[in-house]
Formats: sequence, structure tokens, C-alpha cells
Amino acid sequence: MKNLTGTWIGTIRGTNQGAVFAKFSETNGCISGEVHINDPVHGTGVYTVSEGKNSYDKIRLVLIPNKVTIKYGHGIVTVLAHLVSQTQCEGEWRSTIGTAGTLTIAKVDMLDTGIKDAGYNDIQQMKSTTMICDQGNSLKSGRTKVFVSYSHEDSDWLKRLKIHLKPLERDYAIDIWEDTKIQPGSKWVEEIEKAIQSAKIALLIISADYLASDFIVNNELPPLLDAANKDGALIMPLIVSPSRFMSVKNLSRFQAINDPKKPLINMSKGAQEEILVNLTEKVESILRAN
Repeated sequence: MKNLTGTWIGTIRGTNQGAVFAKFSETNGCISGEVHINDPVHGTGVYTVSEGKNSYDKIRLVLIPNKVTIKYGHGIVTVLAHLVSQTQCEGEWRSTIGTAGTLTIAKVDMLDTGIKDAGYNDIQQMKSTTMICDQGNSLKSGRTKVFVSYSHEDSDWLKRLKIHLKPLERDYAIDIWEDTKIQPGSKWVEEIEKAIQSAKIALLIISADYLASDFIVNNELPPLLDAANKDGALIMPLIVSPSRFMSVKNLSRFQAINDPKKPLINMSKGAQEEILVNLTEKVESILRAN
């Protein structure tokens, strides 16, 4: 039977994306250790293995967030994985707050790494090593756009969002795409499909009008959600007005920029602007990470 003892680095994908840095110790099939997950949107989460079993190379871990991590809204994570080889492990993860996805980690030789509170050098080392282990899968599909999905009834919110995103478009040479960029005479459905296929980040302007749009629900959301599950695209909902967002399970599993119970329309102008600034900072952190 293969053994999990050692230092492991890799990635998680799904509702959350990020780099994984872990150190495990295994004795007689019982696993202990600590896991760091560097999520470019929500920061670094630190987890302790509270339950760990290796049964004929089938791994089950229960990860408990430490007190510092809890404030980010992370839940208890259950990992079901398989040791493909002595140096490679693949599987699925699911948390108690509804997030879920897949993971791939590889054992590495690292001198005097330890696991400590993540500082700049640790995170840089983790990310660069992860990219080697992952062979650049998060970028393999050529995803370079920030795609904004919205209802035309919410065009005023789109306008304000674009103003906040403009500095990022200039500084990072990123294409902020929404359907006003479709040229007259173009096949607009095909243009939207192409933009979705190259989206690294999808910003969803959520409202009752958004959820009521048959075109959005039937044509935009399925490929965006598929891109999140398979290619590592990041889904970032922005709640602008009251809606049934929390009842739509395939959307509410993604962490929104703001509290769904506190939509922007119910806030003061200043509070709205702070939320939009927070959104751009999270987008920028993703751009920097790549």
C-alpha cells in the first residue's frame, strides 16, 4: 500500500480554484497533517486533518479550518481521493457550505519547508511549483477574458461596473467583454459563445431580471458553469437587487462578492462603490496570480 507521508503540492478546481500546499504523516493507515489552500479570490485557508484514513490507496480526509480561516467563510472539507502512484493523488472534495470540486496533488522533495503561516515567499514557491505539477492546465484553453453576464434591464449596473474595471483593462491588457462589444452585422450568438470560451473570469450581475432571462439561463450559464468545472474559470456573482439567487443551486454554490441578503440596490451610494472596489481588487488578485 502506498503512503501519503511527505510534502504535496497541487491544485483544486470547481466552485473554488487554488493552489494546494500540504504536509502529511501516515502511520498504519492513519493520516495527520495540515493543508494550505491559496485561493486567489478568498485568500489562504489553513486546515488541520481531523480524520484521515488510507485504505488500500483510497484516501479519506476531513479538514477543519483553523480559527483564522473561519472568517473567510470556509467550511469543513471532506476529501475522497486515490493514490494513483507513490507521488500522485487525485480525487474530489466537498465542503459543508456547498462548495465542491476536484483536486490533483503531487509529492515533491522540499528541503526545510515546514508548514507555517503563509508569507510571500511560501506562496510564491507554492504557486510556481504548482504550475509545474499542473502543467499549466488552468491556462491551457487560452482563457484571457473577463466576461460580464447581465440582463439588459441592469445596464446601469453594467456601466458602473465597467468604470471600476477600466483601470484593470488598461494596466493588465485584459479584455473586459460584454455584449455591447458586438459589432453591427455580427452573428451575436456566436460572438457570445466565443467570448465565453475564452473567459478566465465570469462576473454575473445577479437580479430578478437576470434569473428570469431565458437566454442567459439556457445559453450563457451552461457553458460558463462547464468552464468553471472543467477549465478552472472563476465565477463571481455580484448581487445588485433582491432575487432567488440562493435558491438557484448551480449559482449559489459560488461565493458572491457581496452578501446575497444585502444587494447593492439597498445600500448607500458609498457602500455600493466599496463593494465594486472590492470586486476589482479580487479580479486583480487573480490577474496577478497568473
